[in-house]
Parts: sequence; structure tokens; C-alpha cells
Amino acid sequence: MMFDNKNDRKLQSKSRVIHTFCGIAFASLLSACSGLGVDHSVCDLRVLSLQIPKQSAEALTGSEQAINELKKTQEKLKLVLPSAVKHLKDQSDVEILHEDAEAIYGNIARIVQNQKNLNHIYDYTLAVAETVPGIQAEYNLMLNMMTRENYPSTQVLIAKNQVFIAERMLRSLSGITNSNEFQVNNIEDFSADLETFNIYLKAQLNGNLELGVTRVNNPQLRLSLEAIKRDVDEILIAGSLNLNQNAEQIIRVSYAVKDNQAKSAEIFNKLEKIE
Repeated sequence: MMFDNKNDRKLQSKSRVIHTFCGIAFASLLSACSGLGVDHSVCDLRVLSLQIPKQSAEALTGSEQAINELKKTQEKLKLVLPSAVKHLKDQSDVEILHEDAEAIYGNIARIVQNQKNLNHIYDYTLAVAETVPGIQAEYNLMLNMMTRENYPSTQVLIAKNQVFIAERMLRSLSGITNSNEFQVNNIEDFSADLETFNIYLKAQLNGNLELGVTRVNNPQLRLSLEAIKRDVDEILIAGSLNLNQNAEQIIRVSYAVKDNQAKSAEIFNKLEKIE
């Protein structure tokens, strides 16, 4: 298994769908603004308040394209905000919009600073998610052979449990990559299950009296176990770089993305007061 960089291809596919949808929504919004005779800076700010949440979520992939788009949006926000807020009658609303914008600037800075870590984690989780099903399939083939040849129930049970642990690993990965935030418990659960999986894999290969695991001696089964071990070793080596050691910082980035979503919604709602 090779841990290739595949997030750009996936991001481009995802982005095409998002950008098509958003392009229609933004065009409709701008058309409505123009029709009402609203100042163009207000329309621009409304569009930006819709773009920022989506671009912040996309930036969790660590893609250079997504990061650059977010930075460009930030610069546009700095340009249009002063003109747009002049149309608000309530000074407290003006102050809130400036505070929200400052929070967004800080959140974007945190996201940009962690681009390398975000990219590594996203690439890593995608690569593991593509590898684990193959590991499960290999274990299922082993189970079929063990059943046919009447292997001891303890050995069969361990192999079954390995398939179950691998499934838990996939669920944890899904919680990391398929939501718009990183969850610390998902990272911890994945790491714990990977460690347990590797311990029992080694026990099957070498035997482990403490765990009560008998060494698997059948040559065909050992070939399967050795193939699984190679994949697991790659997962361990790739993940050791910064999945766990930078988890806390990445969680902060996740909070920054959520805060951008909240602050952008507040900006959009405040602009609704402009007639």
C-alpha cells in the first residue's frame, strides 16, 4: 500500500459540486441585491458571509487551493466591511460586525498556520480508510480457511475480533474526515484500536502466552498475516508523524472553523437589517 497524496483529486470533485451550488446561490443573491438597489458592498459582504463557512470547512483538508481561497476571501472581507457597515443604523450592530470580522481573521490565521498538519492528517486518514477494508478482507479469507480446517475456536475468535477492531477503526476515521470538525475522542479511539490490533497481530505471528494467543503456523495463513503486518506497519509509521502529538492544536483549528460558521451567520443576519 502506498500513502499517496489523493486529497487534491477528492477536494476538486467535492469543490466542483459545492462551487456550482454556491455559484447559483450567490448569483441569485447578487441579483436580488441589485434589484433592491442595495449598496454593492453590502451584497459583497453577504456573499462573503456565505463563502467563509464553506471555505473554512474545505480548508480542514489542508489543500493549498482551499487555503488560498480562504485567504483571498479574508482580504475581500477587509476591503468591503468598512463600506458595508456604514449602512447599519445601530452602532452596536456595527461594533458586533467588527468584532465578528476580527474573530474570523484570527480563526483564518490559525487554519493557515496549521496547513501542513491538516494536510498530513487528511491524507493519512484517507489512505488508512482505503487500506483497512483490504485488511478485513484478508482476515475474512483466513476465517473461511480456519472454519474449513476446524481450527481451535480461540484462534477463530481472535481473527473475528480483529475484523471487528478494524471496523471500529474505520468508524473513528469517518468521524475525523467526514464531518466538518476533528473530534479528539475519534483520534484517541482510533489510536487505541490500532495499538490493540497490532498487539494481537504480533501475537498471532509470534505467539503470546500472556494473552493466551497461539502462534499461527499454517504457511498460507502466515502469508496473509505477514501481508496484513506490512500494511499495519505503514499505517503506524505514517501516523506516528503527527496524528497524536498535534491532536490538540488540530482540535483548536476545528473550533476555529466552527466559530467562523457562527460569526459568518451573525454577520449575514445583521445585514438583513439594512433596507
